[in-house]
Amino acid sequence: MIVGEIIDISFTQLTCEARDLNNVPTPGRFIKFELDDYTVVGCVTRYDIGSISEGGYPRALWKSPEEIRKQYPQIDQILKGYFKCVVIGYIVNEKFVGCLPDKSIRLHSLVELATQKEILLATQNGLFLNSVLKAKDIDIIEVVPWMLFFAYLARGKDYYYIEQMGKSLNAYLKYDLNLLEPVIERLENLIMTVQEG
Repeated sequence: MIVGEIIDISFTQLTCEARDLNNVPTPGRFIKFELDDYTVVGCVTRYDIGSISEGGYPRALWKSPEEIRKQYPQIDQILKGYFKCVVIGYIVNEKFVGCLPDKSIRLHSLVELATQKEILLATQNGLFLNSVLKAKDIDIIEVVPWMLFFAYLARGKDYYYIEQMGKSLNAYLKYDLNLLEPVIERLENLIMTVQEG
């Protein structure tokens, strides 16, 4: 299912316009798009929803979603959702390569959510974490727990995987407990939600 279209490219980072205002991919989600014979995989790092008018800002309408749709059927034309992604690598011949493709990424490529198999390939080692940690303007305390959580779910809730990625994350963060602890706490909270459910 298509969730967006690439509208801006800045080296390892992409900006996409969301297809559906109410289903903008959230941080930590793995996305993909096709580039010739490659499937490029990335991770959502941020999203924004707002007015398309220059300097415009949405105002409160104080109505239910149903009332808004009925009274303002054009709302999808004046509000847009955007999400930013970091490229973590690409898949070619059923193998994941943890670096940028050797082809330029194209504007207006259509973006989809990655499949379970693609997530498994992209997250088999900790290199994907480094791609996100090295990107600028990323809130790692919000993004990394969700990335690890989605990788954990793709593996059928394999906690051993989380332990291994925790070691990689610790090394990438240069053993900075001030950064590591909040990431681990949030990840543990996410894992508890699926264990209880």
